[in-house]
Amino acid sequence: MPTVLYAEDDRSCRQLFAFVLRAEGYAVHEAINGAQAVQIVRDEPIDVVILDVRMPMMTGYDAARLIGKESPTTPIIFVSAKGLSREIERAFDCGPMVVDYLVKPVSTTQFLLRVEQVLQVARTYGLGVVRQESLARPELAYVRLRP
Repeated sequence: MPTVLYAEDDRSCRQLFAFVLRAEGYAVHEAINGAQAVQIVRDEPIDVVILDVRMPMMTGYDAARLIGKESPTTPIIFVSAKGLSREIERAFDCGPMVVDYLVKPVSTTQFLLRVEQVLQVARTYGLGVVRQESLARPELAYVRLRP
């Protein structure tokens, strides 16, 4: 059973997506801020991390960088209401473990499908392939990453 860390300060959003993941058989750890997310990654084996961008105590960006140092092969998916190109670019600039960026509102079906795809492709082909697939999607294709 894959283990997911979902870090989101909006309680209702976090609870909804955690419920959906659990209903599909995932073990889910919930964090209310970036600092708590980093600590969970230090304490628990996590298969995929899902981060909101704007959280108290530590942003999703800062959490992603620290999680990347702790667990560089764990894929990170950002989920945020902020869909500006600079926000998306900033997320992918956090490191190669950032493999996707979903813009809210995202349906529970779309969310669950993407988590499943990320886990499957990352296990089979590696994080780089997942990241490139994400960046090829029309809504993310305009993001220019710095070398």
